[in-house]
Order: sequence, then structure tokens, then C-alpha cells
Amino acid sequence: MKRTLFVLAIVLLLSLAIAAPALTAPNYQARAVITYPTEGMILSGVVQVTGIATHPNMRSYQVRYAAGPRPVADSQWVDFAIVEGVQVDNGVLGTWDTTTVPNGLYTLALAVWGVDDPSSPYVFFVNNLTVDNSQLAAPTPTPEPPTPEPLPSPVLETPTPVAIELPPTSTPLPSPTPTATPAGEASASSSEERGDRLNVPIDFAQLRAAFFYGGKITLFLFSMWGLYLLVKAIVRWLLRRYLSSPWK
Repeated sequence: MKRTLFVLAIVLLLSLAIAAPALTAPNYQARAVITYPTEGMILSGVVQVTGIATHPNMRSYQVRYAAGPRPVADSQWVDFAIVEGVQVDNGVLGTWDTTTVPNGLYTLALAVWGVDDPSSPYVFFVNNLTVDNSQLAAPTPTPEPPTPEPLPSPVLETPTPVAIELPPTSTPLPSPTPTATPAGEASASSSEERGDRLNVPIDFAQLRAAFFYGGKITLFLFSMWGLYLLVKAIVRWLLRRYLSSPWK
């Protein structure tokens, strides 16, 4: 009984060892097939090319196109999908943007390369494909914003200096001879002296210099304001042009 169980266990282990590779990975066959597009179709815009690209020892596959209804010896092939080491079984092989080629007849080709046969790929062709993008709506041109006119520079008038007439300076009275003066007369005399002291002379040169300095500051402020308005208008124009551009 024990011997029979031992033999059955060995047979089971051998069966699992034989079936393990089949369970871990599918046994791909070498195939190169394009299922879409098919021969004679009219294509436009961006086309997803689907099909099968498998190999037992996969190296890479490539999808390409050439002008003409069928492949010839001097066909100029252009690759648009080169994929290394990936098997595709009824999936997307690549994307062909037909808007980058002129309208006309084209041929598609799929080549599957194996590691052991780099010089003999499996190839599949799709003939008589017509590219016609004439029905695609042309983009509406975006009108350019009008060029803003430069702002007029502010005209600053130079202020005309106004002559200020100073009151005549009173001539100081001669000092009176000290005599005995009544109290009322002494008070009046001291009031007159204080009035003479309050009559302070005005420096006309300093006043004119201060006036011209204020005029320069006013002219500078007006210039800065005009520059600010000009820069603001240019920045607005650039922003409008940037926001309205289709290539931002």
C-alpha cells in the first residue's frame, strides 16, 4: 500500500512539472497580422492599427507605411511604431497620424522579428489604403488683436516764476537821548521797538530756488505717471495676444 502511494506521488509530481511551463506562459506561435485597417479602406485623421505580433522567441516588431498601392522594390518605408520584446495578440500595434502625409494611396506593413532569425522577419502587408483628409474641418484663424496706439506723452508746462514784491524796510529810528520819560511814553516806545524786531527780511533767492525745485519734482512725477501708463498698455496688449494665440 505504501509503495503504491509513493508511486502515485511521483507520477503526480512529474505531471505537475510537465504542465508547469504551459501554465506560466502561453505558447506563442510566430504570427504577423494586421486586422485594422483592411485593404481598400479610406483613412483620415489618427488611425489605431490593430493586429497580432507574436513569436516564440520575440525580439521586436515594427509597423511602417510607404506611398503607393502595393509594395515595390524601391518603396520608401517610414516606421511609426517600433516595439521591443512585447507580444500583441489582437491589440493595438501602433498609431498612424495620417494628417502628416499627403492625400493618396499607401501600403501598411507589419514585420515581426525573432531573436533566432534576425534576417527573416514575418511580414504582413495591407494594400490600397487611401488617405483623404480633405474633409477635416480647417481650423478657424484667430484674428490678431489690433495694435494699440501709443499713448500721448503728457505736456508739462514750465511754471512762470512770479515776482514777489517785498514791503519796504523801515529805517531804524535814531536812539533817543535817555531822558526822564513818563511811564506811558516808555511803554509805547518799547512796543514800537518790538514791532521793528518782528519785521524779518525775506530771502528772495532761496524762495525762487525752492519754487523751481518743486517744479522739477512735479515734472518728474508726471513723467513717471506717463511711463507707467505706457508700460501698462504694452503689458495688456502682450497678455491679450498671448491668451488669444492658438500655440500657447
